[in-house]
Amino acid sequence: MVGSKSRQSLVTAVSIKRPLTPGFKVLLSIVAILAIAAAAVAWHSEKQHRRAKQALRSVSTEYGELSKQLAELRTEAGLNKEMLKLQQDRLDSLLAQGTQVRKRWLISRVADSVAVAEQALLINHNATQAQQALLAADRLLASQSDASLMSLRRALQQDLSVLSGLPRVDVAGIYLRLQNLDRRVTTLALPREAGRQKSPVAREVSAQDQMENLWQQGLAKFRALIVIRQYDEPLQPLLDASRLQLLRDQLSLLINQAELALLRGDGVVYRAALETLSLRVQQQLSALPNATLMPLLDELASLQALQVQLSMPSLSTRAALDALMQTPETRL
Repeated sequence: MVGSKSRQSLVTAVSIKRPLTPGFKVLLSIVAILAIAAAAVAWHSEKQHRRAKQALRSVSTEYGELSKQLAELRTEAGLNKEMLKLQQDRLDSLLAQGTQVRKRWLISRVADSVAVAEQALLINHNATQAQQALLAADRLLASQSDASLMSLRRALQQDLSVLSGLPRVDVAGIYLRLQNLDRRVTTLALPREAGRQKSPVAREVSAQDQMENLWQQGLAKFRALIVIRQYDEPLQPLLDASRLQLLRDQLSLLINQAELALLRGDGVVYRAALETLSLRVQQQLSALPNATLMPLLDELASLQALQVQLSMPSLSTRAALDALMQTPETRL
């Protein structure tokens, strides 16, 4: 009995240790491949699921923002509708008034042009600028057929006629003459000694006085030929270079003051500056030769005689405009 049991266990052990069959190996390989494929599919599905959840979250956020923007746009559209409604009501009320609005607008434009013309006359003393402003208003009224505006246009044409008849001041020409005078003053040179200057006023002399003067001149030349030592030492100038330059600068400043007054249309300051300049030249440059001094004084006298400030008229258009603006249908 013992011998039979030991033989049975040996047979069983031998049967277990036998190698696997090829079919079983193939089956086992297929099972392993399927398991790996299933794991890969599960990993890929999980990854896709996470991506889908993230995309859904971003889409939800964008949807929320778009919803807010849509609500804001709806609110803004409602406000725009209200504004359009108010504007339409205002336009309807203006259109209902019709010609009154047009007339008020024309009067307002003419009033602006008249204000510009008055400013040009009172402040700038420029009749040309005033005339241009009134011409613009006249062209605006020329295309209107309203009979109530005819009085205003007649007043405009009357003012234009008055302004066209005013004399013109040649500002550019006078300014160039002052510039030329300034250049002449800055290049003035005094002689080295003070000789006797002839009087600028021409006086009638007798034949005896002329002979006496001729004799004195000949005697002076003869003495100058005999006495030679009086020219041995160099003669000193009447003014040194620094004082002469200071005098030139003072005269140039007076000319600049006259130029500024000319551009501003201030005749009082213009004449005062030229009169002071003429007195300075006569007092401090009297040693100049008559050929240089007399033309300079003549030019100053000619510039002083010029009219640089004209009396500007008042505009009759203002009175007609004020009368027209007092009516109930055109009151602004």
